[in-house]
Amino acid sequence: MATENAHLYSSSGSPSVGALNSEGTPERSRFGVPPLPTGGHEASSGGKKRKTPSNKSPLWAYFTRLQVPGTDVIDPKWCKCNVCGEHAHTRKCSTHPLRHDAQEVDPKQSKLYGSTMSGGGSGYHKFSKKRCDDRCIDMVIIDELPFRFVEKTGFRAFCKELEPNWTPLGRRQVAKGVLDKFNYEKALLLSQLKENETKVSITTDTWTSIQNINYMVLTAHFLDKDWILHKRIINFCTITSHKGDDIGRAIEQCLRQWEITKVFTITIDNASANDVAVAYMKRRLTSYKTLMFDGEFLHLRCSCHIINLIVKDGLKELEDGVAAIWNCAKYVRSSPQRLEKFREFAILEQCKANANVPLDVITRWNSTYLMLDAALKYEGTFNRMAEEDVPFKSYFQDKVGPPCNDDWRNAQAFCVFLKMFYEATLKLSAWKSITSNILFVEMITLQTEIDKALYSTDEVLKRVARSMKAKFNKYWGSFEKTNKIVMIANVLDPRYKLQWAKVAMQKVYASDEVIQSIEGELKRLLMKMYEEYKRLENGEQHDHTVLEDSDMDGDELEGLDEVSREIARERMSQQSGCIRNEVDQYLSDMYVSLVAKNFELHKWWKGNESTYPVLSKLAKDIFAIPCSTVASENAFSLGSRVVDPFRASLTPKTVEALVCTTDWLRASPPNFNFYEDPMEEALEIYNELEELERENAYNQGYEATTNLSGQTTV
Repeated sequence: MATENAHLYSSSGSPSVGALNSEGTPERSRFGVPPLPTGGHEASSGGKKRKTPSNKSPLWAYFTRLQVPGTDVIDPKWCKCNVCGEHAHTRKCSTHPLRHDAQEVDPKQSKLYGSTMSGGGSGYHKFSKKRCDDRCIDMVIIDELPFRFVEKTGFRAFCKELEPNWTPLGRRQVAKGVLDKFNYEKALLLSQLKENETKVSITTDTWTSIQNINYMVLTAHFLDKDWILHKRIINFCTITSHKGDDIGRAIEQCLRQWEITKVFTITIDNASANDVAVAYMKRRLTSYKTLMFDGEFLHLRCSCHIINLIVKDGLKELEDGVAAIWNCAKYVRSSPQRLEKFREFAILEQCKANANVPLDVITRWNSTYLMLDAALKYEGTFNRMAEEDVPFKSYFQDKVGPPCNDDWRNAQAFCVFLKMFYEATLKLSAWKSITSNILFVEMITLQTEIDKALYSTDEVLKRVARSMKAKFNKYWGSFEKTNKIVMIANVLDPRYKLQWAKVAMQKVYASDEVIQSIEGELKRLLMKMYEEYKRLENGEQHDHTVLEDSDMDGDELEGLDEVSREIARERMSQQSGCIRNEVDQYLSDMYVSLVAKNFELHKWWKGNESTYPVLSKLAKDIFAIPCSTVASENAFSLGSRVVDPFRASLTPKTVEALVCTTDWLRASPPNFNFYEDPMEEALEIYNELEELERENAYNQGYEATTNLSGQTTV
C-alpha cells in the first residue's frame, strides 16, 4: 500500500490545485492529481507497520510527500512543491502556496497573471508581446491619441509598472501598426459587403483641414441578413475642390474601390455643388445599369440640415432679443470673478449655488435653443444684476442688452415652439437606429405646429412662423417636392401603413380628391417597387397580368350577353377584394398597435420574412436609408470638437487609416449624437471640478490646523 501511495504522489507529475468537492477534497486537476486521501494508510517496512500521515488539509494539493531515502516509507517531515519543485518541511510550508496563488497553474508558464472572468471567477493568461502591441495600437486608434503618446515618460513608466516584460512601442511602430490594422479591417469589411445581398445607401460630407487640404468622407449604411443596421465609414479621402463634379468623381472612385455598384440613395446636405455631384453619380449608375427606378429616389436631402435652415429663418425675427440674452451668458462666462458674482445674485433669487449658463455655437441653432432654455431659468438673476451690479450694467454700454421683459417673453415662447424642432432633430440624426420610417411623421408634425403658430395671438410668434413656413414650403411644402421614398418607408411600418399617411394629409390638404390621389399614388408606387424586386428575385421579366386580369374594358363586356356581363362584374368585384400579391396581403393584414411597447421595426420584419419574402427585401433596403448626414459629419466633428489638429498634420493616407479604422473598431460606440449639445455635460464637469477643488482646499486647511495646534480644531 505504501508503495502504491508513493507512486501516486511521486514527483513524476506537476499537479496544481483543483476545485474542492462537496467534502472539501480537491478534485482531479488537469495535471492528473487524484483526490487526496482523507485518512491514514498502513505502510510496511522491514516487517514493521507504520501509519501513513494523514493528508486532511487542502494544502496537500500543492505538495507530494517524499519517501525516506532507500525505503518505501513516506517521510512525515518532508514534502515537495508540485509547482516549483522545492522541498519544504511539512510543519513550515503553509505559506509556501501564497507564492503561486491558490489556483491551477501550468508548470511551463513562467509567470502567473490573473484576470476577472465574466462569471465572477478568476482566469489566467500567458504574457504575449503581440497582444500587448495590438492593444496599444487599438488604444491609439480608438482614443484618437497622437503617435508620440507611446513615447511619453508617464505612459512608459505606467506600462513598466503594469507589465515589466513588455517594452512599449515607438511612434514609427505604432504608425506601421495603424496601417496594417487598417488594411486588415478593410479586408474584413469588404468581405462583409460582398456577402451582403442588400443595396447600400451612402452619406457624404466635405471638410477642409488646417493645412487647407480638402477631404471627403463617404459612409455606407446597410442592413445585414440578421436585420442589424450597420454604419461604416468607407473612405476619408482628399479631393481637388468642393465643386460638384469633383465630389461626384471622388464618390465614384471610392465606390469602385469597394466594388459597390448597387447604391439605393445618397443622403447629402443641401448645396448646389452637392446637387451636381448627385447628378454625376446618377449618370454613372445608369451606365452601370444598377440604378433603381431611374434614379427617382437617389437624392435625399439631409433632413437635419433642412430643419436647421427653417429654424434659422425664424431666429432672424428675434435677432436682437437673442443677442441680448447671449451677451448676458457671455458676460457670466468671461471670467471666474463674474461667474462668482452671478452665483451670489442667483442665491438671492433662490437659485442653485452652482448656477451657470452655457454659451452657444454660432453655427448650430440647437445650441442656441439650449442656451436660451438655460438662461430663462435665471431671468430674475439677470434682471437683478441689471439693477444692482455696476460692472454688469457697464458691460452693455456698447453691446445689445441687457434683455428687457419683451425679450424674455419672446424667448420663452420661442423655446416652447423650438422644443419640437430640437426633439425632431435628435430623432432624425440618430444613426444607430432606423430613421427613414419616421421622417414623414416628423415632417407632418412640424408642418402642423407651424400652421398652428400662424394663428397665434402672439404677433412675434406669428412673424416667426411665417418665416419658417416659407422655408418649409421650399423643401417639404408639397407632395411633388418630397422624396417619395420617405413616404414608402412610412407605409412599410406596420404601425402606420397607408392609414397614417391618409389621416395626416387630411390635416395638410383640404381637398378629399387630392388626398385620394396621393393615397392611390403611394400604393401604385409601392406596387411598382415590389414588381421590380420580384423581377430581380426571379431573374426574369415579371408577368404583370396579375395586376390587369380583373380590368375588363367596356368593349369586352359589350360582347357578352346580359347574364355573362353580370357574372363578369361580380367576378371583378370579388377579385378587387382578393389578395393577389404580397403588397395586398401586407396592407390588409392586422396593424401593429401604435402604442405597442418595445416594438422594434427590424425585428418585426425579420420575423415576417417568410410571409413577405420579396417585400421584406425592399423593406430592408429602404430602412437602411439615413435621414441625415450626421454619420459622416461625426468623422470631422464630435460635438463641438473638430478632428484633432495632430491628425490634420499627418499624411492624407494615414488620416484616412485613422478615421476609418476608428469607426470600424468602435463596433458598439457610445450613444453619441452630433446634435446633442455637449454644453450640459461640460457644465456638469465644471461643477464637479469646483467641488473637488473645494474639498481639496478644506482638507488642506484641516491638516494645516491640526499640524499647527497639535489637535483638531472644530
